Amino acid sequence: MTRRVVLAYPGGHGSSAALNLLKGQGEVVAVAVDFGSGDADLCALRRQATADGAAETVVVDVREDFANGYCLPALQANALIVDRYPLVAALARPLLASQLVATARDRNASAIAHGGGDALSSVLSALAPELEIIELEVRGQELSTSRTLWARAATSGYRWTEDAAANLGAPDEVVVTFDQGVPVAVDGETVSIAEAAQRLGHRAGPHGIGRFDTCDAPGAVVLVAAHQELEAVTLGRDLARFKHGIDRRWAELVHDGSWFSPLREPLDAFVRQAQERVTGEVRLVLHAGSATVAGLPRRRLRPVGRRYRPGTGQTPLGSTQHLTTQAS
Repeated sequence: MTRRVVLAYPGGHGSSAALNLLKGQGEVVAVAVDFGSGDADLCALRRQATADGAAETVVVDVREDFANGYCLPALQANALIVDRYPLVAALARPLLASQLVATARDRNASAIAHGGGDALSSVLSALAPELEIIELEVRGQELSTSRTLWARAATSGYRWTEDAAANLGAPDEVVVTFDQGVPVAVDGETVSIAEAAQRLGHRAGPHGIGRFDTCDAPGAVVLVAAHQELEAVTLGRDLARFKHGIDRRWAELVHDGSWFSPLREPLDAFVRQAQERVTGEVRLVLHAGSATVAGLPRRRLRPVGRRYRPGTGQTPLGSTQHLTTQAS
């Protein structure tokens, strides 16, 4: 029986080199996962994988799954490393690992190969101990987890932000609306979570907001700033103080590669419960590298568009998974 290997395939010269290393060992199934960075040409990537000798190429669009299942919990937990940096690869890595394992099992592969280092190997081994994990050291390969709709690593330069001094004479103002901790509108127009991150990124990037030594994350930074401000006026003092410790532990847990730890789900449950009163609008001024609050948020939601109905809790995605939590 022909050996079959699943390869994490983000494209580029590094992916071609990795595929060339593996194809002599059997059939290679190239897996490309789109996390919504907006710069991936999936048709070109599929053509490249075929030309490189892949027996099959699987392209998976996880943008909405990533936004709702990973970015939203990170937002509600105000997940910042050392209270400053949004999570990048650590937030996307568990979903990439899940997709690779699902493809390997579906295609009866015996191994998964990747260039994501020990961190990805550890997650894959925990999810699929029956599979061989091949860790490749290929120069020039940047996994798709480093380029997501939430943030992107700065290893290849800044793509989403300009210098903070670039638009000093043109400050921008934006209103973000939340319903029970879920961003549902930007300037009164209904958005999904993915759309909120992307639209706010387009607005904040020209002002240098979210530019760090390690990453570009303008949309994530604005969303977290708005959410933190709204929590400050909607949560009681004791709850806010306790939640701050939970938020830090959540960020540390995910950053350390422990997404599948039995501790994360109880932390998620607490954070979701705490969001029940986190409803209102936050007005922010985007200028000179900072998103600053321009006024107190309103505690009551106004209608924000034809698609959003505050009374039903329906978002454009039609999901209420994170909107309400019953106390046990």
